[in-house]
Amino acid sequence: MPAARIPNPDLLPPRIREKLCVLTGNCWLWKPQHSGSGNGYGKISVNGKMQMAHRVVYEHFRGPVPEGKVLDHLCRNRACCNPDHLEPVTIQENTLRGGARLFAPSSPCPTASAPC
Repeated sequence: MPAARIPNPDLLPPRIREKLCVLTGNCWLWKPQHSGSGNGYGKISVNGKMQMAHRVVYEHFRGPVPEGKVLDHLCRNRACCNPDHLEPVTIQENTLRGGARLFAPSSPCPTASAPC
């Protein structure tokens, strides 16, 4: 089996990349001013349809989410779009995991001077 490709946020389309605060080796946070959802998840328009930002980024690097699966944030941060922090699971599994560990509050970029 070939090694997994390490995602590089600079390979994202500029209109997506500019909305991310990439913390080296950690979360790729969707900047709050671009959230639009009010629940911590980023949203972006793709071909005229609003989609979850983390799903768009995941699919850019990993391909489609398998049918019947949703993406679980392993880091527990809803604003995170790092595909290494996302795992396709069933809705049931995602719900069980969410009940076992509460989500961390969505985090903005650490400082205004951060290279985001």
